Amino acid sequence: MKTKYAFWIAGIGTLLATVLRCIQMLYFFDDETGFVTDSGVFALASGGLTLLTACVSGLLCRLDRGLCGRMRRGTNGAAGAAALFPALFLLLSASVLFRDFYTYHRFGVAYSIPTAHVDAHVPFAVLSVLFGLVMLASAFVWMRGKGLPGGFGALWTIGVLWGLCYMVLTFMTYSASATTAENLFTVGGGAMLVFFLLAEGKLFSGIGGKNAARDIYVFGLPAAVLWMTYGLSNTVLIVAGRGYATEMPYVIQLVMLLLCVHILTLLFTFRQTNFEPAQLERDTESREKTGRASQNAAKL
Repeated sequence: MKTKYAFWIAGIGTLLATVLRCIQMLYFFDDETGFVTDSGVFALASGGLTLLTACVSGLLCRLDRGLCGRMRRGTNGAAGAAALFPALFLLLSASVLFRDFYTYHRFGVAYSIPTAHVDAHVPFAVLSVLFGLVMLASAFVWMRGKGLPGGFGALWTIGVLWGLCYMVLTFMTYSASATTAENLFTVGGGAMLVFFLLAEGKLFSGIGGKNAARDIYVFGLPAAVLWMTYGLSNTVLIVAGRGYATEMPYVIQLVMLLLCVHILTLLFTFRQTNFEPAQLERDTESREKTGRASQNAAKL
């Protein structure tokens, strides 16, 4: 029940925070100076609401003792299908980053990222290719179900390395020039995503059990809140022609948004397809104990 409330809080909080950030960036942001003109009121409101939403939703999932029971083998077609999109866009974003690397060193121009940061994006682009291929494989694992749990977790380490590389890239190139509120989204959301990927890798490996299952909710839902607030509001700004140079390249933001789609799809369907509810597990154990007691009484 607590997880149900967590989803409602996450949805409402994300919507309100996105609206507040759009208002701030459309009406109270100076494109020439890069400073806000409302003394940071809307930044504090949107950032504070997002942080509060992420913390409360994650905490509710943590406190939900009936979240997941014993693991069972089974397909999760929805999560697998949702994993296809970030996989394809990981490959697409890597091709864009490699193109900028080529055009910068050949012609001195870059189209998607600042020229000073072109070389720093190369390791991230390489890991994006590898992670994209792993995500493609994981999509079929989720849809077929036969590999869950199995030996896929070692390969999923690439996803965790990709998340860590994203964090390093953010600290090196974007966090210094970004506002505190923007760092909340990019750094905080990235950290939550790394922990989510680690928990998902444990599930693929068949280790961690109920704790790993709970962790995908505890970290996945806050990651979705932080990144969807940031990504959706920036999408509105780009459509309105109000994008700004210091923000995370949109090709990377789009990958993060699609990863959030995979996260939310997995969280919505996970308990019904891959884990028994904890209450059902307790009822099953109770019936088994009752049955054994009846058999022992009959023997006596």
